[in-house]
Amino acid sequence: MNIRDLEYFYYLCQNKSFTKTAEMLFVSQPSITMALHKIEKELGERLVIRDHSKAQLSLTEAGKILEKRAYNVLHELKAAKLEISRISGAKIKLGVPPMIGAYFFPPFMKVLDINGLVNHIELVETGSTAMKKLLDSGQVDIALIGSIAPLKDNDLNTTILKTDQFMVCTSNSHPLLNKPEVNFSELKDERFTVLGDSYIHNKVIKDLCLENGVDMKNFYYTTEIQTAKSLIASGVGIGIMINMAVENMSSIKTVSLVPVINFYISFVVKKEHYMTSIEKEIMGILLKK
Repeated sequence: MNIRDLEYFYYLCQNKSFTKTAEMLFVSQPSITMALHKIEKELGERLVIRDHSKAQLSLTEAGKILEKRAYNVLHELKAAKLEISRISGAKIKLGVPPMIGAYFFPPFMKVLDINGLVNHIELVETGSTAMKKLLDSGQVDIALIGSIAPLKDNDLNTTILKTDQFMVCTSNSHPLLNKPEVNFSELKDERFTVLGDSYIHNKVIKDLCLENGVDMKNFYYTTEIQTAKSLIASGVGIGIMINMAVENMSSIKTVSLVPVINFYISFVVKKEHYMTSIEKEIMGILLKK
């Protein structure tokens, strides 16, 4: 069975249209039809049912089975091509969320540089929530990911590198500084500066609001960490951030949040991913205590 024919069949299943599939793949419609006929002949089964009166296309039972298998084959082939390209010199895509990149990763970057590995790395930066999706889809090879619980995923190998805590962050003049700790329910009348949806911080604060009946209308959203910290420092609002992001800032003070919410930084790679020698070297440096 020809890989190109299998690709044509798979996208025909997705588009449910010979015309749309041909346009998407920049080929003629007869090319799609011919590929389908060749596969049906080889398998001895009809795969597609066409209703010309309604311009509809549906899959037979055999077609549904092949659609699932075709996805697996094409996905594995794409992954193999990417992994082989790493061997031939393509850069390794290392996912590092901005918060982790700013406050946890720099010492590791220095060691990677000393070992001559920096030129082999392309950093991919987005929040932890979005980063896991990039890892799942193969758009990054290995990643550091933040989470509020140890990551458990049957498709991933994970190793916890550091545990931190979420703190209530305020300006130097905020009344909360008189408290040694605070429950989120006590903050219902506060204005919040909140990071965007790609950050796990966003999920933490929204979950806290839902659990404690706190209205989310008094939120100011920003996608920039430095903007968020500047607003908090100037007294525009308070925030919920991991301790390492603010612990060395004289313009921001922290109050312990109760109950405690932990933040885990983990090294993550897909179980099916083939680790090249350079990736193993990078992993060894990141996993050193």
